Amino acid sequence: MSRTKSLVWIAGAALGLGASAMAQNSLDQSRSYSNELLADAAGRTSALAETPRTFTVDVHGFLQFRYIWTQLDDDDLDDDTATGFQTTRTVLTVSGNIINENWGYFVRFNFDQDGGSAGLEDAYGTYKMDNGWNLMWGQFKLPILREELVDDKFQLTADRSPTNSAFSQGRSQGVQIGYEGEQFRFMGAFSDGIQTANTDYTSGSEADWAFTGRVEFKWAGDWKQARDFTSFPGADYFGMVGGALHWQSGGDTVGTSDTDLWMATIDATMEGAGWNVYAAGIYRNIDPNPGTEVKDMGFLIQGGFFVAPQWELFGRYDITMPDDDRSGSDQDFSTVTLGVNHYVVPESHVAKATIEFIYFLDNPSESIVPTSTLTPLLPSDSDSQWSILGQFQLVF
Repeated sequence: MSRTKSLVWIAGAALGLGASAMAQNSLDQSRSYSNELLADAAGRTSALAETPRTFTVDVHGFLQFRYIWTQLDDDDLDDDTATGFQTTRTVLTVSGNIINENWGYFVRFNFDQDGGSAGLEDAYGTYKMDNGWNLMWGQFKLPILREELVDDKFQLTADRSPTNSAFSQGRSQGVQIGYEGEQFRFMGAFSDGIQTANTDYTSGSEADWAFTGRVEFKWAGDWKQARDFTSFPGADYFGMVGGALHWQSGGDTVGTSDTDLWMATIDATMEGAGWNVYAAGIYRNIDPNPGTEVKDMGFLIQGGFFVAPQWELFGRYDITMPDDDRSGSDQDFSTVTLGVNHYVVPESHVAKATIEFIYFLDNPSESIVPTSTLTPLLPSDSDSQWSILGQFQLVF
């Protein structure tokens, strides 16, 4: 090999080794930079993970859709049959936390089945204190009737009883303090009174003041089991008794009615693996000035049991007993309800089909039970009205 060729070969080898070293050094620098980026990203993620619930927005809701056949025994009507579809409930809720997990909020809208307009139902804030105490303020259901407090999507039947509609506390605006322990919980509210949702403080439908207290004691099970009336196969035994007192008065502020109202209820719930029983008694005293003091009562009992893993049979009887001193609306009103639920998703309310038969034994025009397509009880001057309905529910 000539000296010139040797020099060229040596120079080429040196350049190759230098380029390889430079490439390796560049690769090492790139890997080092990538590791720094990954470490920085991990650090940022870890920092964010320290307060994951600082501010949250959760949107949920449910749909209830029905087909209803109602038959009235009324000679004064040319057509005594009503049938058709109904978008019973279309509900959207917005909830979450602010600041930290102790501070929460809840807003609920319901789109009217007749017209589709959105109506505000709930709008309240919450604060969790230490040792099981909590605070709530805004618009919410007063803690009186348990049937009313159980949400629409967690009822045993397609809808609440006519007795509940006669005594329902509805929603009010106020503040409420609560406590929940291992076996005992308590709720106490100061508010504008029953059935005062979406009212201003000058509204004549409000009371001057209203106080409500509810206590519940469970001897078995978990408090989460009280959120519905159904007990799925395999569920643990649950037993609870509850009671509530409500007192409101008006007439001392602008526009309010000079009326005192007392209300009391007691209820009991028992659930086992695939069966449930619930009963409640209700008392109400209304003392208007001027006017006649009236004392109304109501009672209901219901139960259900699973005949297959996803099929539940149920029945209910309720009666509303107005005071004899009520003029024109002093007659008892009773209802019998029988039906079946099919849970499309096992042990879940997210998709549920209901078929039920409702028999109204008495004349609604002579009672204090309100007529409503939700019940569904239609206006009539005669006894013996019945309905068959099919409902499908989706929760999202």
